[in-house]
Amino acid sequence: MIKNILKKVFVYDTAAEQEKFEVNEYNDIEFDIREEKTVKKEYVDKDVEKNYSYMQKRYKVPDNNDIVMRRIIMKGNRTAFVMFIEGMVTTAYVDNNIIKSLLELPYIKDDYIESEMSERFTTHAQMRQTNDLDVIADDINFGSCALFIDGIETAYLFDVRGWEHRSIGKSENEQSIYGPQEAFSEMLRTNTALVRKIVKTEKLVALAITVGKVSRTRGVLLYIDGVANDKLVKEVKRRIDNISVDYVIGIEELEMFIEDKSSLIAPQTIATERPDRAARALTQGRCVAILNGSPRSLILPSNAFEMMHSVSDEYLSVPFAIMSRLIRLIGMFLSLLLPALYLAITLFHQEIIPTYLLYSISASRENVPFPSLIELLLMDISFELIREAGIRMPSPIGSTLGIVGGLILGQAAVSAKIVSPIMIIIIAITGIGSFSTADYSLGWTYRVLRIAFIFLAATMGFFGIAVGIVLYSLYLGSIKSFGIPFLSPALHIKNRSMESAIFMNSVWQREKRPEHLKTKDKNTEPVISRGWFLRNRRGK
Repeated sequence: MIKNILKKVFVYDTAAEQEKFEVNEYNDIEFDIREEKTVKKEYVDKDVEKNYSYMQKRYKVPDNNDIVMRRIIMKGNRTAFVMFIEGMVTTAYVDNNIIKSLLELPYIKDDYIESEMSERFTTHAQMRQTNDLDVIADDINFGSCALFIDGIETAYLFDVRGWEHRSIGKSENEQSIYGPQEAFSEMLRTNTALVRKIVKTEKLVALAITVGKVSRTRGVLLYIDGVANDKLVKEVKRRIDNISVDYVIGIEELEMFIEDKSSLIAPQTIATERPDRAARALTQGRCVAILNGSPRSLILPSNAFEMMHSVSDEYLSVPFAIMSRLIRLIGMFLSLLLPALYLAITLFHQEIIPTYLLYSISASRENVPFPSLIELLLMDISFELIREAGIRMPSPIGSTLGIVGGLILGQAAVSAKIVSPIMIIIIAITGIGSFSTADYSLGWTYRVLRIAFIFLAATMGFFGIAVGIVLYSLYLGSIKSFGIPFLSPALHIKNRSMESAIFMNSVWQREKRPEHLKTKDKNTEPVISRGWFLRNRRGK
């Protein structure tokens, strides 16, 4: 039994998943273990007063003082009313395009009122009709204005959203001096427009999604038709549609609901606040999820190598991009293993240290009362406390806290003989290496793993570190992100995807999309994309 459990967790059959992109098929049956009671559907009535009373009761009017229900008497004494939430609509649109138009309408007979309203007297660009009161309530909650007219069994919904929102600014967490400087905001349509501004094609599909039975948070699932694998799109949509929860506020909550295993200490998706990164992922054949109210989007699926890539890599020439990646890899290695290596060397393998350096380390630790493990954990926890405090303090104070707090704490600790100077250096280099990690979620992973490697090194030295690396590698090999192995494309060393995952190809050598995504269209450019170069060679 133990053997089967270990095999299931750590052994991965590369052939079955890598040769075929197969996502498990499921029946389109939705269920809830809580056995919720079915709610009777309500529809628009011909009598406008019944509709008024129903909406008044549903929205607790007049107790709900930001709900506006305005009665209108049209020509011919036909009654109507508009309903919207104050602060979520552009009042000028409601006044000029809806209320004013209704008051100026000529008398229309009952037989023609519905067609005339739809075809001739609707002066707002975005309008639709529905008789489902639940749909009407959802649209009102999302900033639409609903119009009910006596004698018509449908309501008119006008998209007049206009709530206050943050303007488009620069990316705060994925800064780069190269490429576009725009970042996502909290407005859904602003975010989709930012992506469409980059990917200018009618093949870019924005599937509507809604999560949260009470919050009714709206969003879109973006993909490029003809590029993305249909099974991938279907699987992502299936997971989102089958989320049964009352509230989903942010994209981070959605990520935890749809990832394969939420208990894993490795991020399985990429959260980005840059439209250019989301657009590039779409052109590769991935899906991008955006929620209203979240300034980040989810890139699905992802793998271990893409977590190490920076946005600026795509805008640098090949030598500079490779150098940048190597520096980041060194920084990530130091943030993960430097404290553990220091402990292993000083406790178990002193023979590999030069003699004078060993004397220096011994002299610096002569008056320190704690063992190396306690000393290291004390400084590591102190550094994490400073980092967490700096994040949650106001910006001007946060940067000061990080610098002054670190200097004062380190100097005071050394002067008080609590820690040795070399331990301060080890922790400082580890912290600098952690800041070089491209993905913030991956940084959290390394912070957790660093503690595990410290204890392995303190008990078994280099052998413990080696065991930890092997177990973590096997652990990563067992992870899948939406049916794709997390270590892709390392399973196929010889393909071009593996080469570009570690290093960088020139922009004119990126003919293929990542093979592990099994996209419909494999090519992004012809074999000879620099036609001018070929003509110059022929001319010679």
